[in-house]
Amino acid sequence: MLNLSSLYLRRNLLQDIPVQLVDQTKIKVLDLRYNILTSVSSTIRNWADQMQERHGMSLFLDGNAFMCNCDNLDFVRWIKTTKVDLDSQSYKCQLSNGTVTDTLTAYNSLSNLFADCKSNMWLTFASTLLSTCVTISLLLVLYSKRWKIAFSIYRVIQRTIEKKIRKTYQYDVYMSYEGEVVVWIKNVLAPKLETEWGLTMCIKDRDFLIGESLLDTEAECIQNSRFIIFLITPDFKSSHDFLFELDRAKYERVTKQLEKIIVISKDIRITDIPYEFSYIWNYAYLVQWPKDLEDLDDAWRKLKMLLTNGSAANKKVTL
Repeated sequence: MLNLSSLYLRRNLLQDIPVQLVDQTKIKVLDLRYNILTSVSSTIRNWADQMQERHGMSLFLDGNAFMCNCDNLDFVRWIKTTKVDLDSQSYKCQLSNGTVTDTLTAYNSLSNLFADCKSNMWLTFASTLLSTCVTISLLLVLYSKRWKIAFSIYRVIQRTIEKKIRKTYQYDVYMSYEGEVVVWIKNVLAPKLETEWGLTMCIKDRDFLIGESLLDTEAECIQNSRFIIFLITPDFKSSHDFLFELDRAKYERVTKQLEKIIVISKDIRITDIPYEFSYIWNYAYLVQWPKDLEDLDDAWRKLKMLLTNGSAANKKVTL
């Protein structure tokens, strides 16, 4: 095919001239009459001009459906100025408004027929420039606020995850205690947390079933609780379970299953709290239960803030 000198492609319903023709360097005759070409691309025009310079070329384009619009302005000029041997100096073409004319008339009336082409070009340029400026401005704003946006997205994701996690909790509060203070829990603490504040509590003497493994039940209930409250009284040191409950609470806190560890000291000095709690003071919350009734409201208020995700006083305790 490299020695091809004449190619006849008339009446083939071609919409475009195949660009593969530019590989043919010996073409002297190319017949494209009676197809449905709307234009001749710049690649083919440049190739035809080169063939004309080398050995002369005849190009037949009559009977096609050329368009005389802004996109084909260079093609209209090329028909008039090229040295390629065309079968006509004027081909029928259709204007943007649907009027049928010919390429010679269009060429002679460039200033009138295509006056709006530059306007459209500048309008396109201005629109592109404006869009680019707006995009750059938005990107600059987003970049300057990137940390704030990232933090906001993180907070939304965190809240969504927290909500999903909370739905899996069986209890809001697990109670760790020892001795007769269970009476105070049932008569004072539980009515306040469950009835007034709408929380669910896990109280061993009330909620554990007889016959089940105590340690397994404690571990499962702590795992299924949002918070754990260690109610430390003078009897607490005699508890056989508090070390297990404390270790379990530390584990659940590390694995993010337990939101808060709250320590309530009642009828005991802080210095008498078991030393094992010294390992959790950096993330545990302490509430000293007052003996003076005048300070009772403040203690309830602090406890409610802790259990309802409110901010509380400094949670770190130094013994």
